[in-house]
Amino acid sequence: MAAPTRYPDHVERLTKAIVSGDLASGTRLPPQRDYADAHGLALSTVTRIYAELARRGLAVGEVGRGTFVRSPAVGAAAAFAQWAPAPGGLGGVDLAFNYPVLPGQTEAFRQALRETASGGDLSTLLSHAPHDGHPSDRRAAAQWLSRRDGVDVSPDALVVCAGGQHALDVLQLALCRAGEPVAVEALTYPGWKALAAMRDIPLAAVPMTADGLDPSALDAICRAHAGRLRVVYTMPTLHNPLGSVMPLAQRLALVEVARRHDLLLVEDSAYGFLVADAPPPLRLLAPERTFEVCSLSKPAAPGLRIAYLTGPVGWLPRLHAAMRASVWSAAPLMAQLASRWLDDGTLDLWITRKRALARQRQAIAQACFAELGATGYAGAFHLLLPVPAPTRCDDVVATLQTQGIAVTPVDAFAAPGQAAPAAIRVALGSPASDIALEGALARVADVLRAAVRQ
Repeated sequence: MAAPTRYPDHVERLTKAIVSGDLASGTRLPPQRDYADAHGLALSTVTRIYAELARRGLAVGEVGRGTFVRSPAVGAAAAFAQWAPAPGGLGGVDLAFNYPVLPGQTEAFRQALRETASGGDLSTLLSHAPHDGHPSDRRAAAQWLSRRDGVDVSPDALVVCAGGQHALDVLQLALCRAGEPVAVEALTYPGWKALAAMRDIPLAAVPMTADGLDPSALDAICRAHAGRLRVVYTMPTLHNPLGSVMPLAQRLALVEVARRHDLLLVEDSAYGFLVADAPPPLRLLAPERTFEVCSLSKPAAPGLRIAYLTGPVGWLPRLHAAMRASVWSAAPLMAQLASRWLDDGTLDLWITRKRALARQRQAIAQACFAELGATGYAGAFHLLLPVPAPTRCDDVVATLQTQGIAVTPVDAFAAPGQAAPAAIRVALGSPASDIALEGALARVADVLRAAVRQ
């Protein structure tokens, strides 16, 4: 039988071989030129084949070493797919996701539901809300953001979304076009990558400094794209996964580049609440071109599914149209619960406590990972742990999975065509107790120290 000759045939043949185990995890795929010569393909076609395998989580490229087969289980972790803990081990400890829930939050939720049920007009919660949210919910969010930033935020410039990922979805619907590049940091949020891939939006990777996106590199990329690049997605305050906080001078330089090339800025503030003394958000430095997403998944709870999206007034009709095309409006019950916690100071109290918890857990992690080179922001719920050569990140992830511990290889965050550092991201926010966290971190440290001794 003749070998497959079309791009999809090669992708499906290799996928089947990897999933069945005929191509074992860790197997080095042929160099792209060798594969092209062997199958009579253009080199660009082989590049597409390997890229599609990587997108499916079935292969990973490593700088200077080549492209390796990745087991479907490890690929799922890298793609932020739902993770199922292996049997035995620690019974499943999640160090891949950050869902910090404080003691007492469940009871606060119960009490808020009681109060909602006993007062007010419940019929409004059974009806569609306006696309941008009920005016009372937008007022509560605007007042909270105004207190946070020390500058008034208009409720009319705000949209209530069904979580942070939905807000990003709305922004891509409103701002981006298929085939038109969007600039991102070389390491970026996998959720933004996934949305862009579904819409055929190419991502242009911008090199980073130690403090975040490099404005001079962005300027060069804009010139190279000759006006086709219009949108920049960035995480200036507590970058995920690096944990950097962009200083004011670098933010001002970024704004200058954005104005020079007429760029729209998308500022993802998912972890920004953990930085008490952060520089002003980009929204305050360039309000005419900045959209900011403030999700409540981390400061409140992931099940709340509420986020606030702010943007220039002139773009609001596009945002409202994107809301109508996606979920129509955020769930009124969830929005009202969020407003209650914004108004009565509950969310501010949780933020204070979660900042303290993050610092406490960082201290625990740094003690567990002594001499292993862990890096990260002292007040973040995640850190990076380097994997020493010749050990591969996938091997570390797979070994920990067999012990019931989930971590994320950093290449999950790599923008297309970018090489990620040989490291894993360790999330500290989800374990229910410090004891559970310490036990899991000790296992991670043991695996990495064994790798160092190889």
